[in-house]
Amino acid sequence: MRMKPYLKRSLTVVVVGGLSAVLVAGCSSGTPEASAPERDLGTPVAGEIGDGVLKGVTLTYAASGGIFQDGQTKAAWEPFAEKSGATFLQDAFDSGKLKAMVDSGNVSWDVVNTTQFDTARGCGTLYEEYDYSQIDMSKIPEGTVTDKCMVPNILYGLVVAYNTDAFGDNPPTSAADFFDTKKFPGKRTVSQSTYVDPQTAEFALVAQGKDPSTITTDDIDGAFDMYRSLGSDVIGWTTGAQAQQQLESGEAVMGLVWSGRGYGAAAAGAPIAPMWDDWMIMVDSTGIPKGIKDKQAAFAAVNYYIGAEQQAKMTELTSYGPVNTDAKPKVDKKLGTWLTTEHMATGHAPNVDFWVKNYDVLATAWAGWATGS
Repeated sequence: MRMKPYLKRSLTVVVVGGLSAVLVAGCSSGTPEASAPERDLGTPVAGEIGDGVLKGVTLTYAASGGIFQDGQTKAAWEPFAEKSGATFLQDAFDSGKLKAMVDSGNVSWDVVNTTQFDTARGCGTLYEEYDYSQIDMSKIPEGTVTDKCMVPNILYGLVVAYNTDAFGDNPPTSAADFFDTKKFPGKRTVSQSTYVDPQTAEFALVAQGKDPSTITTDDIDGAFDMYRSLGSDVIGWTTGAQAQQQLESGEAVMGLVWSGRGYGAAAAGAPIAPMWDDWMIMVDSTGIPKGIKDKQAAFAAVNYYIGAEQQAKMTELTSYGPVNTDAKPKVDKKLGTWLTTEHMATGHAPNVDFWVKNYDVLATAWAGWATGS
C-alpha cells in the first residue's frame, strides 16, 4: 500500500507548528558520544514503555510541522517522554539536510517522518534497517510495510475531492471521471509541487484503465499528458494549504489532493466531499536515520508511537488514519467520512519497487509537468 516529502545547530530555538524546543549542540543521541548502554526493555508491546527506562536519553523527531506534528506530539511523544524519562525534541524534516547529516557522520535526528518512497530509496544508506524484534508489529495494517527501513507513520490518501453544490446529484465515481470535463465541467487542481509524486502519475494511469502493478517506463509521459489534456481546466497546487484554499474558495470544483486537506476544506464549511473510488493509498514512513547512536531508544519510541491508544488520539487530533488495527478514534460524522481506514478495499496501492527503480525517469517527467513545459 501507500505519500509526501517535505536550522543551525549550536543554540537554536526551533518552532515547529507551535512547538518550541531548544536544541543544544551535543544534546542529541546523534552526536559523537560513548556507545549507548545495553538495556533489557523486555518483550515489546505496542504503546508501552517502562517507567524511567530512558532517563538521560535525548531523542529528536523531525517531521512536516503544523497541526500534523503538533497532534503526533500530544498523542505520543509527550506521553512517551513523561513515561520513559527521555527528553524528546522536535525539528523540521528536510531530505537534503538528512543526507548532509548522514554524509558528515553527525546525525542529530533519531526518528523522522517521510514518505515510503524515501525510505525505500534510502534503505541502508540514509536509513537504518529496523530490528523488528524490538517493535510489536502485530497490529500494523496488512500491506503497509514496504521496505526494511520503515514502520508506518500514518495512513492517508490522494483522493478526488469534489464540490457537492456542483455535482451532488451526479458525483464522480472513477479516476476517468476526473478527466471528463463534459460530464463534470469546471477547473481541477493537481499537484505541481517540487515533490516528485509517483501516485499522481499512477492516478492518471488508472484513469486510462491501467493497473499500477504492471506499468512500465513507457507509461510515465502518458500519465502527465492526461493532465495536460485538461488544458485551461487544470490548475496546479504547490502546497497542501493552497489545494485546500482552492477547494474552499470554489476556484476548483475538483481536486486531486491529500485526504487531510480535503477534510480541512470540508471542516471549514466548504461543500466538499471525497470520492472513494480509485483513490491512491498513501503511507508515510517512520524512519531511523543512518548512523544514530542509540537505535534501541529510537526503536522503543517508535514502538510506543504505534500503540492503539496513541494512534487513536493522533487520528482525533490530525484527521490522518491510524496505523494500529485496534485503534478506535472518536471522531464526528464529518471526519469519519474522510478516514481512509474505512475505504481500503477501493484504494490502489503504489508500485513502490517500480518507482524506486525508475525514480530518475519519473523525476524528469515530473519536472516538465510541474514547470508547465
